[in-house]
Amino acid sequence: MSRQSNPSPDFLSQVPRRGSPQEKALSACIADERLAAYNHEAQRRSCPALRLYLWDHDMASACMGDIAILEVALRNHMDRQLSLISLEQSGTEDWYMAGLRFDDRTQRQIREAWGHLTIQQKKRHAHGHLVAALTFGFWRNLLENGGAIHAHWPDEGSADYENDLWRKGVVKAFPGGRRHALDTNDKWTRNYALDIVKTVHALRNRVAHHEPLVNGIPLPGENRRIALVDAVQACFDLAMIMDRDLYAWLMDNSKMNLVLNHEPQPNE
Repeated sequence: MSRQSNPSPDFLSQVPRRGSPQEKALSACIADERLAAYNHEAQRRSCPALRLYLWDHDMASACMGDIAILEVALRNHMDRQLSLISLEQSGTEDWYMAGLRFDDRTQRQIREAWGHLTIQQKKRHAHGHLVAALTFGFWRNLLENGGAIHAHWPDEGSADYENDLWRKGVVKAFPGGRRHALDTNDKWTRNYALDIVKTVHALRNRVAHHEPLVNGIPLPGENRRIALVDAVQACFDLAMIMDRDLYAWLMDNSKMNLVLNHEPQPNE
């Protein structure tokens, strides 16, 4: 992906003039320890740390706006398929009450989300409110293998998300997945979808916790870090495997690549 060295466009935050009241006010808002996280990288790129910090802020804003759309799309696609599985097996679309073989972690997350609903929400449109209360991590977890059920009890067992969820219908939440995998010379599997979703989730959490993006995105539990450009690409990949029209819209409207293309570079 090409990088540009043109003056900052309108969609980027402007770095205040050195020594100006605006620079002092902005610097006062940022803890020294936080700005120090950018100092080494700023020196390598021969640019002010404040400039890199503001670019990181713009990148985070662009990512969060797009990920918000992707997260809603993901939960709606997966909710619909879970409802169809539940309707066929138990005669109800309320899959969270249908006795599906969810592992302990999934059941705990459902209980926690239910506990956050108001009395009125539980009485009216409870299904929709519950789905909205479930975290991005919840949906990612349903693409994993499945963990223990009744852990440390005599009847302890294991969830099988491959056979009980994915093959019974969750795979249909990603109608573009097989074509996308083929285009990348890969095999379409649950793990293929999981890799994309967990990368977007890691980027989402990085942004939500205001962590720096300039040095890449650590993937939890994998002891490795991927480049920001690859994490951004995962967002477009997720749109593609869910809905090609959503992908086309994102390509036309996303600011992620615009901001990424103006990342401060060495010797600019």
